[in-house]
Amino acid sequence: MPLFRRAKKAGAGVGGGGGAGRGPGGAESSPVPAWCAWFSPADWHAFEALLNDVFLDGNTSGPPMRFGEHRHLSLAAEGQSGAPLDLAEIAELVRALPHANWRSATVSFLNQKQRLAERRRELERAGFAEVRNLLMPRLVTVDAVTERHALAVALTEELAAVVVIQVGGSLSAPVPPEQFDSWQVDASEVWAAAMANLDAAPVSLQYNDDENPLVNVEADGGWTSTHLLRAADLIDRPAPLGILAMVPFHGHLMLWAVAGPELHTCVIAYGPLVRQMWEDAPEEYRLSSRLLWIGEDGIESIGVEPAPPRSKQPGVITGSARFLEMLASFRPPDDYPG
Repeated sequence: MPLFRRAKKAGAGVGGGGGAGRGPGGAESSPVPAWCAWFSPADWHAFEALLNDVFLDGNTSGPPMRFGEHRHLSLAAEGQSGAPLDLAEIAELVRALPHANWRSATVSFLNQKQRLAERRRELERAGFAEVRNLLMPRLVTVDAVTERHALAVALTEELAAVVVIQVGGSLSAPVPPEQFDSWQVDASEVWAAAMANLDAAPVSLQYNDDENPLVNVEADGGWTSTHLLRAADLIDRPAPLGILAMVPFHGHLMLWAVAGPELHTCVIAYGPLVRQMWEDAPEEYRLSSRLLWIGEDGIESIGVEPAPPRSKQPGVITGSARFLEMLASFRPPDDYPG
């Protein structure tokens, strides 16, 4: 696998641009890091040996790489931009496999990564007609939007939507400014094409047993959260007062039609729930820790601070004046004045 061998020998950084850590003489094993905490110490030792075997390509003349808490590599052939690799993906891939199968599974995975990286570079040079059917909006955090995203719009103080090109599976490439400029197409046409592709993507809807059920949305290829942008089409029931939504992390979306006074109960119940789900998710997958309310004027965040345990102080619900006025039109619970 010369791509990875060259990247290592050229000093490709591990995590945060720094080099891989080494213990004295390279002899001591690293503790099991949080991003693969399911490994036993023996499994972690075997996994680290696997990574050294793959990335050093059997060359044991120097000290082994020490990964420790570092989990990201940038792998690139000479003259090409790096392809990001999250080692947690490999750890998740092999965790259920016998150790004897770890290397073959990892090599297959990395070969696919290399092919997708090459495909991504091709698509970033493609014309609008070539990629029109591959365009998609992608739900991201505001902090994830960079100068490489030519088309982006803020949805809330935490969330934004960007237009990307589907590369394969959940992998996507941003539409950079130079590519968008070369298309000579109005931004509204690009967004329309991306939304049309999202609308055509298959989804699965699951419901709980409530009369006005909570709707769990699932989609292929890691695009589930992005379907927040078409929530009104997915809720499949009247929602005269808007829709409550939860997107605590990538790959998760739940919707609830706001129809009456039970809004208070749902806000109080779902607010702490979405916060807990956000906290439990790996940091790189997190989206919003707050409830979202989708109304006629767009999407807004709803804050829910529960009453402290054994405290006489009430909990607090925060939001726009419009949302709080709607909430106040119902009789609130005593511990949430609204």
